Amino acid sequence: MSKRDPDLASGVYVALISATMLVCLIGALALPASFSLDKWIGLAFVGLFIGSPFLDRLAHRSRIRAAVEEIGGNVVRIKRLPFWRQFDESFAIMTHLPIARRIKHEVDYTDATGFLHHALCRSGWFHGVEWIDDVEVGSD
Repeated sequence: MSKRDPDLASGVYVALISATMLVCLIGALALPASFSLDKWIGLAFVGLFIGSPFLDRLAHRSRIRAAVEEIGGNVVRIKRLPFWRQFDESFAIMTHLPIARRIKHEVDYTDATGFLHHALCRSGWFHGVEWIDDVEVGSD
């Protein structure tokens, strides 16, 4: 079980929103009025839609890797499950709060004794890493 602070993710989220608002306000005051914002707004939206899922995936993988290292293991493979295998009892939460959804991953890792484990976990911004199933496959 991950020992991370549950309030850390919400603090990071608030800090990112505050930084974004600060940059927008400074940009509104510093940029000249004749500056064409149409292409910059378009580039920002394209960057947001392309970059956000990529950064989200990296954050989930990093969070899972840190949780495995907490228990003294080494990650062999992390694989995100396809969207049709994501649905479970938390489906109602996913529809109302997309930022709070928990993504399922299959994780293969070796523990401190060298045994290979095949695990299923959920990773989320506000929930940390939750291990659903962990099966010891054998020695490495």
